Amino acid sequence: MSSQVNGRPTGDGGTVKDREIAAEQRYVDIAYARLEEMRADAQAMIREGYRQSLAGTKGSLVDRDAMVHQAALRAQALDVADDGLVFGRLDLAPGEKPSGEVRYVGRIGVRTSEHDSLVIDWRAPAAEDFYRATPEDPRGVVRRRVLHSRGHTVVDLEDDLLDPDAADGMTIVGDGAFLASLARAREGAMRDIVATIQREQDEVIRAPADGTVLVRGAPGTGKTAVALHRVAYLLFRHRRRFGSRGVLVVGPNRRFTAYIERVLPSLGEGSATLRSLGDLVDGATATVHDTPALAALKGAETMAAVLRRAVADHAPGAPDELRVVFKGVVVSLDRRVLDRVRNDVHRRSRGSVNAARRQVAEMLLDALWQRFTDLGGPEAAREAEGAEAGLWNAILAADGLASLDDEPGGRPAGNGTPREQFDARVREQREFADFLVAFWPIRRPADVLRSLGDPARLRRAAGRDLDRDDVARLASSWAGDAPFSYQDVALIDEIDALLGSPPRPSRRRASAAADDPFVVDGVNILTGEEVAEDDWEPDMQELTTSMERLERSRRVDDGVVEERPEYAHIVVDEAQDLSPMQWRMLGRRGRQASWTVVEDPAQSAWEDLPAARAAMEAALSGERPSSRNRRRKPAPRRTRHEYELTTNYRNSTEIAAVSARVLARALPEARPARAVRSSGIAPVVRVLPESGLAAAAREAAEELLAQVEGTIGVIVPFHPAEVHDEGTIPLPHEIASARWDAAARERLAAGLPDRVQVLDVLEAKGLEFDAAVIAAPETVAAQSPNGLRVLYVAVSRATQHLVVLTSEPEWEGILLSG
Repeated sequence: MSSQVNGRPTGDGGTVKDREIAAEQRYVDIAYARLEEMRADAQAMIREGYRQSLAGTKGSLVDRDAMVHQAALRAQALDVADDGLVFGRLDLAPGEKPSGEVRYVGRIGVRTSEHDSLVIDWRAPAAEDFYRATPEDPRGVVRRRVLHSRGHTVVDLEDDLLDPDAADGMTIVGDGAFLASLARAREGAMRDIVATIQREQDEVIRAPADGTVLVRGAPGTGKTAVALHRVAYLLFRHRRRFGSRGVLVVGPNRRFTAYIERVLPSLGEGSATLRSLGDLVDGATATVHDTPALAALKGAETMAAVLRRAVADHAPGAPDELRVVFKGVVVSLDRRVLDRVRNDVHRRSRGSVNAARRQVAEMLLDALWQRFTDLGGPEAAREAEGAEAGLWNAILAADGLASLDDEPGGRPAGNGTPREQFDARVREQREFADFLVAFWPIRRPADVLRSLGDPARLRRAAGRDLDRDDVARLASSWAGDAPFSYQDVALIDEIDALLGSPPRPSRRRASAAADDPFVVDGVNILTGEEVAEDDWEPDMQELTTSMERLERSRRVDDGVVEERPEYAHIVVDEAQDLSPMQWRMLGRRGRQASWTVVEDPAQSAWEDLPAARAAMEAALSGERPSSRNRRRKPAPRRTRHEYELTTNYRNSTEIAAVSARVLARALPEARPARAVRSSGIAPVVRVLPESGLAAAAREAAEELLAQVEGTIGVIVPFHPAEVHDEGTIPLPHEIASARWDAAARERLAAGLPDRVQVLDVLEAKGLEFDAAVIAAPETVAAQSPNGLRVLYVAVSRATQHLVVLTSEPEWEGILLSG
């Protein structure tokens, strides 16, 4: 029979809990001592690697690099595990498993020098029972103990008794680790939940590695944390498969990625690439959100056809006529012929437009020769040659010399056929080279999108896909130096896929006798290729691994142009908000990948859900996106595992009731997650004049600073990037939104400590705070057709305190009584 204690004194002056902590501390000290030995072994391996390189052979250098690299990775993992090395213990029941067996679970596996297990890695199969065992299904576990440490010191512990019948004389301490963890103060960044993973979460984390894992759950169910822990699990169990090609984790915005960036390193996995939808494409960074109407235009899949036509249009500043001279005959091509050449090249280029200049040159020469022939050029050239030969024969005869026709072998016929002579002479003309560079420039995707700020150019590209008002609205968003939005980044990626990469540098040695007039400053102006110097010698071929290329892809601004990486596994968080164009962007990075997709349809801010769902299915199946109106044959659907998380671990029942009332108005058929704890703190709704909302929000934040130790979020309506045309009358909610621009948010945050964050409702997605202040819910609800869903997200951010400030009295009843 077990005994439940909670700090009960013992006869020696301490408590039972103190004695249990002391016993666990002795074991943890042994584990840390062995960890230090393992660190010393890793450092010794690094020194040995450098010692081997003293042999001076190429093989020794390779051995050194491999040994030092592996040892450094090992040392890094050991360093990460230093804080909270051991966090769990399992006491197993007698039976098939050894009687009285005890397993300690931690961040990494630790073995003695004789290879006996001291600590089991939390991702190992032997640790699965720590997360899966429940009172209904104990799985042979009698007691599950969670150790709370600060540094190397055990400061607290909590027990869960799972099999009372087998707990003969076993001491049970505390009220349960899980509920205790829910009440902790939040920091500025997400922490791992490795010690408190619940059974339904562990099922997701350990789901099969193949295909797609789709995780649905309401706010607070731990979807994001589960997805990140799944990444750590996959890299542990399938290191060769996922470590070689990399893992990409995509979040909705940069504030979100900053919030979660510490989780994977704390689990010993620093190799994953972490990006937001706004910085996924190198060379483009989103800083603003579009209005819902403008985002709907940019995110729709019809934009793919618009951009395809924009890329096929003549480049800004391209000349309208090509004129060359050959043997006294002027040959020109007008705009109609040039357009035909350009269209033919685009039909054949298939995503390699930037590398097609050589093909353009050949097609222009074909068109020039055809025009030269139509003008009677070959006959005129022969007559000119005959007249020239006659003049030279007369001069030679006057000097008593033989005529050209009397020379042995006859008069030279020139180098090559007439067409070959024509091509060679035209290529030599500077006018042709200059025209080619201007007619077919190497284009950057961002520049192409900027060029659509010209309404006339955008109207040509729009075809029948956009009406006049749509063209005007889109053109104004790209005109001048307007900042790129989150939807713009996906469009830039689409253009990049259409343009393709510039030509790769040519490493063919140039002959000293062949002085190419088309090479200027090391670049062939006909092809755009870089040409090596004559004296270039390949001293050594440098090899790079997939991981090195992925590491370079993480450094967005290093100035090195790399191919778009494709990953082995992609995690997409807040997937319900992605537009079709954003799904196309992700699909290009994971055509052979497995996926973990995290979503809550009830939180979706995207209006056309069927279109987004179709684009998601295409991306997950590896279907290659098509920019034309016809669809490719659908790829076979891959294996899919779907899970739903149903327990709200974040919100107290009091706050969960408020969010449930908003959800009922947004989606009456939706079912909220079940909250598992009560804080006894009632949410507060204050009604005050609209002009006083900002001051009241700051005052509320200052009051909460004294009530919570953790973070406070002040969540306000978002301020869209779209500028209204002169003469239009903004709607009331647009006037209200304007009061919450970046400058207003900065004023609100001025002087407040760092643990207070002022952010808009779109930036708040995925974050959580100890306390939240929601300003102007009526404005948030009116900002888009899905405004109530956005508000539902906002009111579910807090764990303890929720304060809502409104200028409309009816919202007090909506939030507090439904």
